[in-house]
Amino acid sequence: MVDDIISCSACKRINTHLKTVRDKYPNYYNLPVPGRGSLTSKICIIGLAPGLHGANKTGLVFTNDFCSNILHECLIKEDYYRNNGDPIFYITNALKCLPPANSPKISELNRCSKHLKNEFQSMKNLEAVIALGMHAHNSILKCYDYHMSDYKFKHGNIHKLREFILYDSYHCSRINIQTKRLTKESLCDVLNHVKKNIIYG
Repeated sequence: MVDDIISCSACKRINTHLKTVRDKYPNYYNLPVPGRGSLTSKICIIGLAPGLHGANKTGLVFTNDFCSNILHECLIKEDYYRNNGDPIFYITNALKCLPPANSPKISELNRCSKHLKNEFQSMKNLEAVIALGMHAHNSILKCYDYHMSDYKFKHGNIHKLREFILYDSYHCSRINIQTKRLTKESLCDVLNHVKKNIIYG
């Protein structure tokens, strides 16, 4: 699964962009970024895509940038890590590569959905998926050919799919935090609700 993600070159526009980024930042990872965490977990968290100076630099999803810091602060607060530091979740992005201007095309997200579905299928205990943002939400539905009109994205919405329960949250992006569309408290509320219902429910 990881090798399939790292070796993927299906999106021409993104391949061209990554070549440009490699020239500018030769010490960065600059490849598709696989998910990380516990594949035996009941919980999966889905973001949008690697950030230029975040996961695209480190090769580790949700690291080294603003939204990663916000998310992990909330995950720590809601006890999503065991005492030894291991996560009780798996985390990945809907799009595995850094898109131009941090703005993926729908066709690229759709093409990448096969990798996301493979990750879901590798999680044999999966019961809950947290979508950080509408693109993540839609990509999850795309994996199983659900009609998006039947499952509207809204912060705090809960959708009972055949495969798992889908929980919606606004993405912890800088603009969402600065405009207070999303607060740490409202993100923690979603994380807390998932943990109570899935881990202790």
